[in-house]
Amino acid sequence: MKPRILVLTKLSWPQGGGGELATHLIVKDILSRHFDVTIVSGTRSPEPDILRHARYVYWSALEAGYKPVVWVKAFTSIGWIRRLVEEADVVYIPSHTLIPIAIPVKKINPTARIVLHLHNYQLLTYTSVLLAGREPGVATDMIVELGEHKSLIRALLAGFGHYLNYINRLATSIADRIICVSRRQCELITSYMPEIKRKTEIVYNPPPPLPAISKRISEEPLLIYAGGESYTKGFGTLLKAVTRVLARHRAKAYILLGKEASQEDKAHMTKLSERVNGRLILLDKLPHNEYLKLHEHAWALLFPSITEEPLPYAVVEAMFIGTIPVASRIGGVPEILEGTIAESFMFKPNDTEETADKIERLLTMSKESVLTLGENLKKHIIRLIERESIESRMLNTLVC
Repeated sequence: MKPRILVLTKLSWPQGGGGELATHLIVKDILSRHFDVTIVSGTRSPEPDILRHARYVYWSALEAGYKPVVWVKAFTSIGWIRRLVEEADVVYIPSHTLIPIAIPVKKINPTARIVLHLHNYQLLTYTSVLLAGREPGVATDMIVELGEHKSLIRALLAGFGHYLNYINRLATSIADRIICVSRRQCELITSYMPEIKRKTEIVYNPPPPLPAISKRISEEPLLIYAGGESYTKGFGTLLKAVTRVLARHRAKAYILLGKEASQEDKAHMTKLSERVNGRLILLDKLPHNEYLKLHEHAWALLFPSITEEPLPYAVVEAMFIGTIPVASRIGGVPEILEGTIAESFMFKPNDTEETADKIERLLTMSKESVLTLGENLKKHIIRLIERESIESRMLNTLVC
């Protein structure tokens, strides 16, 4: 009989982002082979494929939007999943929103092994985001919220939330093990929380599933940006740098907003595109597979994030496809580009001039050189993010 593992996650793929995709792959390709898996989530309709690998339970308490509301609803209705907790040998919590639930879970089942999987910086900031070059604190949380949502009220609430966030630190004293997804993430978190260092393990996220793509880059350089209108993804820096580059070079740039753009945004982007003869192309939200197909002809992925992203899937995906990342020197990016020529295309976050310079340097390369570099990056990332090693480290953390 397989040991029983309970996976508690606010969202399940295809809802969410990189953390949810990683959880989906871990459950499907690793946990289901070694455990009897039950997933509890606030997603009403998960990816159908996961239902072949795990029992799925929808918990309406997790559907709330704001973290404090989720915490209150989960704590007050924990009895609804009490039996599942009591039966579990391992409780695996990969969702940053649900870190505090480790506290009542341990009370219900003191013998269960509790493992937290960190995909961001929720232990340090209420927004779960750590801006590059800034200390975690009230000001950082307020800056992120104001930048992302342009709302002073939300910024003030985030400042208050910074103190509520200490409940997450309390939960780490309950956890048996804590998984980080890159060296940089682990170093940053444990530098502020040295007491958890002995509990931490670094395990890269599994390689993402990719469609069969035959890399045939275009004669005219094609650039992709997929971060949406996000302040933390460096959208402001991106627009300034790309419009400068496109004014000087024959190239095109696809800008994926990730959502339906407002009329104001479309008008602004149209003006920018007109200034560069229509070579700045605005795209609304695309299904993930359609987005990946854009890489077939792409020379580079532009990744100007201003946050310490632990292990960004967008960069990892690009490397697996053979697209060169021109990326900020943040988070886990230097770690996965280490030892490759792509290191030389990294730039300081928020630096428009250096960002544009790095893009222009790539555009001066020959098509053949770009293809060769992309192929070398693909070989590098396949060696670095190796499925068997990830599975071994993951299982060792969950059961030992």
